[in-house]
Amino acid sequence: MKQKISKVVESVKRNQIQILIRILLTLFVVAAFLLIFFLFDGLVYFRYPSIVTSASESEMEVHFVDVGQGDATLIRFPSDKIMLIDTGESYESDKLITYIEQFMSLCNHHVIDYLILTHPDADHVGGTRDVVENFEIELAFRPKILSQTESEQNPNSTFQVSQTATYENAISSLAENAVEMVYSESGISFNEGGAQIDFLSPIEDSYSATNNYSAVVKIECEGKSFLFTGDSEALVERELLSSGEELDVDVLKVSHHGSDSATTEEFLLETTPAYACISVGIDNQYELPDNEVISRLQDIGAQILMTKDIGSFALAVSDGKLSVNYLNEIGVDFTIVILVTGVLLILIWGVKLPKSKT
Repeated sequence: MKQKISKVVESVKRNQIQILIRILLTLFVVAAFLLIFFLFDGLVYFRYPSIVTSASESEMEVHFVDVGQGDATLIRFPSDKIMLIDTGESYESDKLITYIEQFMSLCNHHVIDYLILTHPDADHVGGTRDVVENFEIELAFRPKILSQTESEQNPNSTFQVSQTATYENAISSLAENAVEMVYSESGISFNEGGAQIDFLSPIEDSYSATNNYSAVVKIECEGKSFLFTGDSEALVERELLSSGEELDVDVLKVSHHGSDSATTEEFLLETTPAYACISVGIDNQYELPDNEVISRLQDIGAQILMTKDIGSFALAVSDGKLSVNYLNEIGVDFTIVILVTGVLLILIWGVKLPKSKT
């Protein structure tokens, strides 16, 4: 009898040891999975599309992609051709590339037909090489500013030269991939499926500040109009006001991330946008947007949309109407997380452990 009791006790001990081992193994595997998931970009593979999808049925959609303290705007025209205005900082490239990939998958178009690099600043051209190496580019509009290599190859050029490595990298990536490049300037005009695209600036061939070389582009579709301003400053705004161009628009991409160097009261009284879109990073070191700019936008009754507040968003034109569309992602797809965790637990608890020799 004592021997039987002893065997039962030993069996219970063995089971307890096996259960303890399985619990510890479970905790280890779950912890390791979560570590990989959250720290090594596993999150990317378990998300619903982290892009604005609700604008995909419209005639034209304009996406202000959240790339932190930088600019990147993705546009689909009624012809289904795609334009990308600026590429953000290089360290935000993964986010931008992912957005473009998912965007192209939705609209079933796999070429960036038009790339506009408004001016040489890193927060506007930093991601260019990654974009060029991941997507086919049909035509690139670039500033009337030479890179260092270009200036050495064209010593007689009167164009201003940017000596930054970022701009050099952006322009060289376009050249290496045989992308056709055209200098942005006032007067360039074309139509895409009923959407009219007009370059309003740069008007002059030379400016003292590189921001003023920014391509200023107006796009109209079904009676709704957008004005994209890069980082152009008050000087360019005065030039535009004197040019005789029709500047009354529905949507204004606020210049220079809301800096007080632009978006003057005179310019706003002429443009009178219903929506003012600002690409700007959370808690950025420049403390943008400037409070005075926000106040001026509020004074004209513009609805202010900022990437730092709402992430990526899109404005859509459909049946002559404008709508604002926001990210509708759930975030992590917990169905997949639960499935993966369940499989791991089944493997742990379903595998026979070797019997203890005690």
